[in-house]
Amino acid sequence: MNNRPDETRSHAPGDPADDLCRRLGAVAESAGQVIVLHARGEIDAYTLPRWRGLLESAVPESADGGHLIVDMDEVTFLSVRAIMVLADLAEHLDRRGIGMHLADGRAATSIARVIDLAGMTEWISIHRDLTTALAATAGPPSDA
Repeated sequence: MNNRPDETRSHAPGDPADDLCRRLGAVAESAGQVIVLHARGEIDAYTLPRWRGLLESAVPESADGGHLIVDMDEVTFLSVRAIMVLADLAEHLDRRGIGMHLADGRAATSIARVIDLAGMTEWISIHRDLTTALAATAGPPSDA
């Protein structure tokens, strides 16, 4: 997989952009038609705009018919609004024929419940780990 670190610009001490980068970051990897976005940190109201930006930065590289996996293992907090951003993106990707997958062992309790309550289970699949999510990309996106 090819690695692409998130933005690592130098910021002045106390700069809000520096604080956002410390609180929420991501690294994208690509292998063929699969993009894996490894997220780390807190996703709350403060970091939500950065969360959207990190997700959107992975989308242009996701080829039609491909897959986007968001690895949530290093996410320490995830707000309901952040989950809804994932669900909205998954619906958008589905229209392009791109499968969206979440990898997180904790997903079965919190994330999956919110996605189910929001009626978004047809657009986003949740896996217990990255290995399982990668295995799910072997088939067409609709089979995920």
